Amino acid sequence: MRQKTFDVIVVGGGPAGASAAYTLAGHGMGVCLVDKAVFPRDKLCGGLLTERSRKAFDTVFNTSWQPAVEGFSRGMRFYYRDRLLNEVKDYTNLTWTRRTLFDAHLVDLAKSNGACMRQGVAVKAVEPESCTVTLADGIRIEADYLIGADGVNSIVAQSLFGRAFDKKTIAFGLEIEAPLGGRLQDITDPEIYFGVVKWGYGWVFPKQETLTIGVAGLWRKNRDIKNAFRRFVRHRCHGMPQAKIKGQYIPFGDYRRVPGRGNILLCGDAAGVVEPITGEGIAYAMQSGYLAARAIIESAARRQPAAACRYYAAGYASIAGSLRWANALRYLIFPKWSEPLFVSLLPKTKSVPRKHLDLMAADLDYNEYAQFLIRKTGGFLFDSVIRRSPGQRRRALK
Repeated sequence: MRQKTFDVIVVGGGPAGASAAYTLAGHGMGVCLVDKAVFPRDKLCGGLLTERSRKAFDTVFNTSWQPAVEGFSRGMRFYYRDRLLNEVKDYTNLTWTRRTLFDAHLVDLAKSNGACMRQGVAVKAVEPESCTVTLADGIRIEADYLIGADGVNSIVAQSLFGRAFDKKTIAFGLEIEAPLGGRLQDITDPEIYFGVVKWGYGWVFPKQETLTIGVAGLWRKNRDIKNAFRRFVRHRCHGMPQAKIKGQYIPFGDYRRVPGRGNILLCGDAAGVVEPITGEGIAYAMQSGYLAARAIIESAARRQPAAACRYYAAGYASIAGSLRWANALRYLIFPKWSEPLFVSLLPKTKSVPRKHLDLMAADLDYNEYAQFLIRKTGGFLFDSVIRRSPGQRRRALK
């Protein structure tokens, strides 16, 4: 069965897809937003909204995100395994949410702005040549443009490149919502734990009725990540809570250098725009969705559908540049040879954790952050890490 043609089909209703649909519909384009889930739906995510996220939200949506907010923090605690290394108090705003709330709020905004929504139906096939998607219910939808915002397992990315991600560079995460009460007490500030998994970290984030507890690390370095996760949860919760465990691949820095092809664009997790140091994904999802939409608006105005990816690449370069720096900087934190230096440095300085939060707030760019760390750690790390070629850094991962 064939359905009427839209200007744009957006596959995936998360922050990237909702941002794209909202922006396109606001410019009078016919948008069909498709998602296999029915909103509100849950998703593996710590649910921490940084000031970078707020700035991205304000750029896209002309309203408040307050309906999706559960609470606020103004600091963060940093641990190495069970040892507190440092903490920041009363410094910058960190907002808590649950993805059930946040994503549904964004989808509602997109619909209220004029986007057509098809939820609860999966995309069965994508035909890039004709820009057509076939849904699981047999309906075929055609459009002039297609945006893949359908997550790390993106069927749109598969249709373009043959696979959604590379297991050699992808990360994997596990998470639980641990109910408060008993021996598990509420916390006011988020907690970050190094040393609990390889090439990654753990987190404990506050919510109104739970603590969100998770770990994520490079998949090929953590084939035993389930046991590492259980050890971490048992230690932090004084036992294993009776709660559902969520697992998902996470593209920690595994971003697409070319985020699409012609009139088909990728954004959010489908483009791999998750930062591997801070774990920031929501801000980059909204930003990439907005940039993809703006590229389509420009190419449609010029009647050049095939040039959409070229227009998108110009804005996407700012995201890619940040992720390139983050991928290089993680060699200061995660390798075995640098771990003792990092663990010994962090307790001795107040500026490093504050600069980390400045980075999360987008008050500091990655180039400035790198220069700060180089000054702080000395020329040794500069010679050992930053000047390494990409090939040398890849070999360090082995």
